[in-house]
Amino acid sequence: MGLKDLFGGGGRGKSRVDKFVKVITNPYTQSADRYHAMQQLLDDGSVEAWVGLMKRFTIVSTKSIEDEEEKGWAYRELAAKGDKVLPALRQFCTEAENVAWALRILEDVANGPQEWEVLDAMLERHPPEYARDPKTKLQLLTHVAEIDDARVVPILIRYLGDPEENIRFFCVEQLVDIGDEDAKAPLVERLVHDAEDSVRLRTRILEGLATLGWDVAQWQSAVVPHLGNEHALKAGKIVRR
Repeated sequence: MGLKDLFGGGGRGKSRVDKFVKVITNPYTQSADRYHAMQQLLDDGSVEAWVGLMKRFTIVSTKSIEDEEEKGWAYRELAAKGDKVLPALRQFCTEAENVAWALRILEDVANGPQEWEVLDAMLERHPPEYARDPKTKLQLLTHVAEIDDARVVPILIRYLGDPEENIRFFCVEQLVDIGDEDAKAPLVERLVHDAEDSVRLRTRILEGLATLGWDVAQWQSAVVPHLGNEHALKAGKIVRR
């Protein structure tokens, strides 16, 4: 039985969901009141109510310990619902701006195709373009980078061109860590890109290429001007001086 059954018509039920969501997203509400509202939303079982419960992940309450405990409770209770929570996860993850906790639930309850269905929708919504707040994009890419799948490297390569330097830097680090040689040309292209103005990113690429020992001789003329004082090119490979 959902809130609609308990409180009459659909409009009345929605108003009750909205009321509980308002309680759990108020950082100044007493913790006991937030727990009560979260339990009501959990017990309701509708997509609307579970999406509403996930909105607890989007705010930070005034007491940090309580904040983490409440988010942990919501995470565990929703994950315990198994794949029944997937419709709510799809909606929340493609609409919300803070998705790290929800992605943890997705990892727990979804199989491979189900997980990628949600991730592909999120990647479409958060392309490598300007974003007012890139936090959600970084959370998404952090999740993607932890998956052992052939789709991961092409995704990270695509986001090497993101306008946000932190996003580009993250992708460089992940590509170096993965060490797939398909990333060699894109990393070199980022290194020598005229619009790349991040010194730390260029340095990280040079360090990564030196560690991986990849041959970059075919790009020698473009690479040499960007070597700086810490790196050199020997026998077609970038080395530390």
